[in-house]
Amino acid sequence: MSKPQPLATSQNNLTPVSDRKPAVVSVDTAARLREIRALVAANNRSSVDTDTLICQIYMESRFEANAKAQGSSARGLMQLLKAPVRELYRLENLKKPRVERLEESELYRQADAFHASQQLVDEAINIQTGTRYLEHLVQKHTRKAAADPIAEAYKDYRGLRNGVYYRKIKAAAEKLRTSPESMQVLREMVQ
Repeated sequence: MSKPQPLATSQNNLTPVSDRKPAVVSVDTAARLREIRALVAANNRSSVDTDTLICQIYMESRFEANAKAQGSSARGLMQLLKAPVRELYRLENLKKPRVERLEESELYRQADAFHASQQLVDEAINIQTGTRYLEHLVQKHTRKAAADPIAEAYKDYRGLRNGVYYRKIKAAAEKLRTSPESMQVLREMVQ
């Protein structure tokens, strides 16, 4: 058996010097922000303003439509949990005439199927569903005569009663109103 011979190597440069310089690429960092702003404007089903919702969406998913939190049922731009989807189905079922209402087991089966579906991560549907749930929470706290129903709604939405979540979102939303295309505002909010 003969020894394998080493492969011959070339000493020539394979890439011309002119092609080694990095290309300058212009990136529009606000493009996704503009997309989200348009989606929120078209699909908001709540009394919460657009800038606050944009900040919430960034806080929840960093504008990633397929975001899914590990160890949680949270999905989509607004990181909707299974329980809020079930609650929306329950509330809508109560609006129906008694004879048309679904049994609880069937109602929750349908809610769970919607939550597991690709439909929930559709950006427009996720925003519609999330803002409908948020509006339900705002109305609940309005009926309770809360001093700030939106702040209380966000405590429920996030599941934390300390209020830090909403304070961050609210402060960022105020800055975003003065700089509507500033991704830096959003980045600073999550630091």
